[in-house]
Amino acid sequence: MKCELCQSNINHQWQLREWQLRDFYDFSVYKQPFICEMCYDNFQQIDPQIACLECQGVTVGKYCVDCQQWFKQGFPKIHNQSLFKYDSQMKRYFKAYKFEGGYHLRDVFKQAIQQRLIKANVDMIVPIPITTDTFLERQFNQVTGWLEGIPFDEILICREVRKDKQSRKTRRERLLMKQPFTLCQSDKKLANQKICLVDDVYTTGRTLRHAAQCLIVAGALEVTSLTLAR
Repeated sequence: MKCELCQSNINHQWQLREWQLRDFYDFSVYKQPFICEMCYDNFQQIDPQIACLECQGVTVGKYCVDCQQWFKQGFPKIHNQSLFKYDSQMKRYFKAYKFEGGYHLRDVFKQAIQQRLIKANVDMIVPIPITTDTFLERQFNQVTGWLEGIPFDEILICREVRKDKQSRKTRRERLLMKQPFTLCQSDKKLANQKICLVDDVYTTGRTLRHAAQCLIVAGALEVTSLTLAR
């Protein structure tokens, strides 16, 4: 079998590595990850020692400048956790998984994300939704792909269709976005619930903070977030 990121042969590599991955992530069932050992090792984990306590971006202080601005604007803290850096290697993964229809590649990070969610100890797991147009084009939500097999609640919906994809927007355009979410279920379900939002990439934080604000206004007690990359 060929690695889908570098095209090298991976059968022998993962046979030797299988016990290490099971031990590290506590896999109950081992699945072929579709990428080679070298490509997997090239994903850079975020160092919490130099990361912002709120968003896990690089900072020299307790909170980065961006998060301090979010606090001043009255947005709730979300204590975001991200597993890996959004670097060239992660962009290669998202290109194959998210933009080229490689839905099977959800298995590369599914176990790692689910293990972190177990540790989060929350009442509800809520994925960030995609627009109807995006779903029709892609045929799947990359976030719910990682959540396959565990309970989660799709209670957020995008209330307006975005003319341009989020990934194509500039930083300034993202920061100026209006509230894009609304609830598709009764507010009563959210009363006093601890919720973890899940998204693919933390960029400016606007998407997650709008989603958190929507849930807290509806009665949620606490909202945190988890993303694969930052």
